[in-house]
Order: sequence, then structure tokens, then C-alpha cells
Amino acid sequence: MRAPHSALVDPIARKGIPMNRTYRIWYLLALLFVLVPPGARLLWWQRTKSVAVDPAQAQAGEVLFNHEWKPQDPLSPDGDGLGPVFNATSCVACHNQGGVGGAGGLEHNVTTFTVRIPGQTPRQGVVHADGVGGFRETLRDVSPDLPAISRPTLEQIVNMQSRNNHCSAPLTPQRGVHLSQRNTPALFGVKLIDEIPERDILAGAKSQKLKWGMAPSVDEDVPVGRALHLANGRIGRFGWKAQMASLSDFVQAACANELGLSNPGQPQPTPIYYKEKQTAPKSYGLDLTAEQCDQIAAFCASLAKPVERLPKDVSEEQAVAGRTLFSRIGCADCHTPKLGPADGIYSDLLLHQMGQELVGGGSYGEPPIPDPDVPDDGPSPSEWRTPPLWGVADSAPYLHDGRAATLDEAIRMHGGQGQRAARHFAALNRNEQADLLGFLKTLRAPQ
Repeated sequence: MRAPHSALVDPIARKGIPMNRTYRIWYLLALLFVLVPPGARLLWWQRTKSVAVDPAQAQAGEVLFNHEWKPQDPLSPDGDGLGPVFNATSCVACHNQGGVGGAGGLEHNVTTFTVRIPGQTPRQGVVHADGVGGFRETLRDVSPDLPAISRPTLEQIVNMQSRNNHCSAPLTPQRGVHLSQRNTPALFGVKLIDEIPERDILAGAKSQKLKWGMAPSVDEDVPVGRALHLANGRIGRFGWKAQMASLSDFVQAACANELGLSNPGQPQPTPIYYKEKQTAPKSYGLDLTAEQCDQIAAFCASLAKPVERLPKDVSEEQAVAGRTLFSRIGCADCHTPKLGPADGIYSDLLLHQMGQELVGGGSYGEPPIPDPDVPDDGPSPSEWRTPPLWGVADSAPYLHDGRAATLDEAIRMHGGQGQRAARHFAALNRNEQADLLGFLKTLRAPQ
């Protein structure tokens, strides 16, 4: 027998609740089931708590950071210690301005090179100024027409780039050979940079592109930067070319290339001489263990964030007016005041075209050299990551190679995507320029 009609009625409807409302409830429940998991993940991603630095790890890392390394150093029993080629004997030797972990002066500049000559395999790397047993790499190891000097001056490099060879010891390399220098960056606040979600960096790049009518990042007329996608799938955020994705990567690369300390993430550099002869120096074990690298990274992460503090020669009114001008003339387009958890960073961590006057090739570890004819094929010679301005008042000199002695000079030397802001700065009256520079003077290293 067929069931009575009343038996087929939805039990919810029997209670007086309309059928369409029933379906609406089930629809909402299904929608919540689908959306809540990714929504929860999104909220968790945005609110991920910062991991505290282990004090014992940081203390051990401080010892390693200040340690003066030697060949066959007892702190690297499985390796050969310092070298065979290096630029310094300790981390603090270069990172000391404004306190341990700060920037460094011109005397610690590192010389890089790029060689792209038809018929030869392209190569790039670092000219190490010192070596074990008196051995040193020289510019002649890069190209036979260059002098046998290990520490060219910044003046020589800049004059070579501008084809102005009126300095006392001009450098005239053959076509296809390019030299550049890098100045030591400060490490204050690197933990916050390390914790910035990649999502925020990518969002910044998209925002700039939308603001300027979808202009490409190769356009030098407007400030449209790009995030560097590394071979490991990560987004670069450390280094002058944003070539490293994490603080750990940065530490391992610096220890290997500046001190000659091989580690699990980066081998020690092979001297140029051996590369040319296609031979290899004597092989040793690792100079630094993974734990030692983690300890150095923990110490760097323990360094305080830079602060905003009024110096004696800047009034509060000047600083406020200067901050407004900083945004109004376009400085904040690239030097973003806040990025993720890094409040006061004044950087978008993106690569920007900075013009032919500010070029520089070469890199740690000799990755494939970017092809100038292929867009987005690695950082181009004129592309630089926007340097964070927090602590900038205590980190002179400025720009990638320290060619600007003052903040005023640094602003005026901006080319490419930075030239719009530089022109606006030049158009300000003297009092306005003083206000903007006064604001930058409030961005200090931590005490």
C-alpha cells in the first residue's frame, strides 16, 4: 500500500517551517562546509604567530658572529677553516656600524664581476681580496687586460662604468667584462623581514602594476617592481638583488663567500685560478655544521628592529612634515612604510629598474647569468631590491655600492623607476628638502 500523504511530508515542514527555508538552510550549511576550511587557513596564514628566538641559540651564534676565523680553525674541525679565499675574517668585521650587526663602510666593499664574451662560457662571481698563504684573487684573474689588484677603489669602478677614465688608475676592461661593488647592508630587524608572507610581497607588486596602468616592470618611467621567483619556488627578499629567500639562506651564502666557510647550504668558493685551469683545490669537510649556521641565523634574528627617534637637529614638526613629503613626492611608492609584520620597514622588497647609471652584475655562487634579451630572466644589471630604510640614518654610505655619501646624494642619484621621485625632490624648496631629510634622520639603528 502507498503510504499516507502525511508520511511523505518533510518532518521539518510538519513543524510549520516552509520548504524553501529548509533548502536555504541546507545550502548555507554546504557553503560553510566548502568555504570555512580555506577561510580558516587564510586567517591562520595572516595571523601566524612569530616564533621566538631561542636565547641559547642566539648566544652561541653571537660567539660565532664575533669569532675571528683562522685557517684550520678549531671551531671547524671537519673543514679547513678560513678560506682558501675570503674577504673578511669575521662577520662583525664588516657588520658593525651603529652596533654589532650594522652596515659597513666602503673599506669593506666586495667586488663582483660578470664576463659575457662571444665564444666563451658566461661566468660571474666575486673577486676575493684575501686568501690563505698570501694568495689573492685579482682583477687579472677576471680578464688579462686588467691590473693585478685585489681591492679596486669604488672610484675606479664607477669611472669604468661611466667610461670616464680620468681617475688616477683607470680600469679599461675588454667589451663583455663588467665589474661592480656591493656595500655591506645592516642586519637589524631581519627576523621581521624573514617572517613577511610571500603573499604580501606579491600583493605589493600587483598593486604597483594596477596603479600604473599595468605597466611592465621593465618600464623605467613609472615605479613598477617585480618579485624575484627563485629556482626553489620561493620569493627572494634578502640581498641587493633579492637573490635569497630566507635569513638562513642569506647567512649560509655570506659565511661561504665572505669567510670561505663551507656549510650544508653553500660550498666555499673555488678560487678563480682553479676555475680557469679546470682543476680543484684540495677537498675538505664542512667548515660549519647546520647547527652552527642556525645559531648564527638565530643571533641575527635576535638583533632588534630599527627605531624612529628624533635626533637633536630635527624638530618633531620637521619630522612630521618630512614624512608627509616622503609620501607625496613618490618615495613611498617603493619604500613602503609597512610590509606584512614589518612596520616601519620602508621597502617593498621588489626589484626595480634603476637606470644605466646604477648598474651592477655578478653574484654569489655563479648561478646562470641572466639573458638581457629574455624578460624576467633573473635580476638584470640595473635591477635592485628596494633597500629597507629603517635605520638608514646610521648606515651611510648609500646605494648598492656606497657611492652616495649622504642621503641627499642618494635621492638625487636615483634613476630609472626612481627618477620621478628624484625630480620631485629636486623641485622642492630648501626648507621642504630639509624637512624630508630630517624625517629620514629619525630612522635610526636600535640602541
